[in-house]
Amino acid sequence: MFVTGNGYAQKKSSLGVRAGLTSANLKFSGGGTSITADSKIGFYSGLFAQIGVSAKFAIQPEIFYSLLGTKFSQGSGEDKVNLEYINLPVLAKYTNEGFSIIVGPQIGFLISAKEKTAASNSDIKDSFNSTDIAGIIGAGFTFTNGFGFDARYQLGLANIGSKDNPYLGDAKIKSNAFMVGLHFIFYK
Repeated sequence: MFVTGNGYAQKKSSLGVRAGLTSANLKFSGGGTSITADSKIGFYSGLFAQIGVSAKFAIQPEIFYSLLGTKFSQGSGEDKVNLEYINLPVLAKYTNEGFSIIVGPQIGFLISAKEKTAASNSDIKDSFNSTDIAGIIGAGFTFTNGFGFDARYQLGLANIGSKDNPYLGDAKIKSNAFMVGLHFIFYK
């Protein structure tokens, strides 16, 4: 009973906040070609929970806002595509001595899509699907006071290009992002 009680006591749950920078791009593929556009810097912020399964394993559901997209060089100017998402990953987390590794799926809900050029700022939300599916892999470190840092890669798995977009034809668009930031765990 003592061993079972001790193991159960180590299954802690906690809440936290996270924020940081993204380096995102879009990958276009179709017709035998593949083009990856230039990376665009954005940001993310949100909340997470850690639900202890054992002393070293936890399930980490999250909800966060992220600014993703890409940019293109057009002659002497630059076009930017800004995609704003609410993301809901559910991650498996392994922690040992403060170091952690995360992996899992994520669903994202598009809340805004804008194209900014030197001449205009256009709403292009109809050019994109309303949801995105991605895989997440990352690592981090949390100090004993609850502050920490982490890095993760978001690999787009679903085509986010709308079928109604006349410019894309059969091309598929996938969103990828590298994220680096800080986090704080309120209750450990």
